[in-house]
Amino acid sequence: MSDVILKVLGRALRGPHRLHATYERLLGTEVEVQVVARTAEQAHHAEQAALTEIERLTGVLNRFDPHSELRRWQARLGDTHVPLSLELLHVLRLADHWRTLSGGAFHPGADALGALWQQAQVLGAPPSAELLARGVSALRAAPWTLHADGSATLHAGGPLGLNALAKGYVVDRAALVASRCAGVRSVLINAGGDLRVIGAAQVNVLIADPFTARDDAPPAGRVRVKNQALATSGRAHRGFQVNGTHYSHVIDPRSGQPVQDVPGVTITAPECVTADALATILSVLGPQAGLTLMRTLPGCEALIITAAGQRHATPGWRGTDPQVPPAARGQRRALLTAR
Repeated sequence: MSDVILKVLGRALRGPHRLHATYERLLGTEVEVQVVARTAEQAHHAEQAALTEIERLTGVLNRFDPHSELRRWQARLGDTHVPLSLELLHVLRLADHWRTLSGGAFHPGADALGALWQQAQVLGAPPSAELLARGVSALRAAPWTLHADGSATLHAGGPLGLNALAKGYVVDRAALVASRCAGVRSVLINAGGDLRVIGAAQVNVLIADPFTARDDAPPAGRVRVKNQALATSGRAHRGFQVNGTHYSHVIDPRSGQPVQDVPGVTITAPECVTADALATILSVLGPQAGLTLMRTLPGCEALIITAAGQRHATPGWRGTDPQVPPAARGQRRALLTAR
């Protein structure tokens, strides 16, 4: 009997197992999986569950894979009542929701405008006003119709960019699946800086300086995330170089112009798919309209950094000023504090 009691006490006193793995070229970026569980076996089981879910949903939502469900649906332009999976329908409904709520600042068809700026990069001159006007006009119609029977009809012939939602949705699902595995206490899934944390643990995330692409530059600040998600939008690492001028990769669907006034937005929200959408929307709307929208969204907070270096934060923003120890500079990974 005493041996049994000692074994039980031993298990109770043993510290949790911490798993931290990094995978390249998942979701088009680097993906971190962190798990805190009672045992190593349970942590590895949760990790595999997360990776399996990422692979499954990539087969649904990957716009670069001609065999994904999204691409196969896009090949059926004009076909009425095409049956779609629950996952793709959910992301399409979210796209409709954010397009309406943002007044068009979010639009899945903005990739067509981005293609014009990619072409401008090759030609060495910005797109003409007439060309942009035609592109903006094409976005005024609904890109699809979702039917009550779970099918959809695609109307838009141009490229559709669901990445601002799809990556966050996949991160959410992977974190949720892993968190439900036996023995798991906390989970973090981080896809290129868009992350979701579930469980008792928390992370302190360094916010990259939106004015430089240098990885060793001092961060713009840090924010604590617990049982939440975080996403960022910035122009430093991505964009278009046209005749010596750098333009943001974020395009305002209402004008066709790259966003210039807001180089950096960081969002915390209950889910990563929400944080992803809002990071794009606030980049387009700007500080005042963006903060007004945030007041209508419980549990969502934002830090907006303007081109002039001004910082605008929502009242509940839990971030700190950029006084970060030099040893932490250049370290962009978010590490779980195990609980």
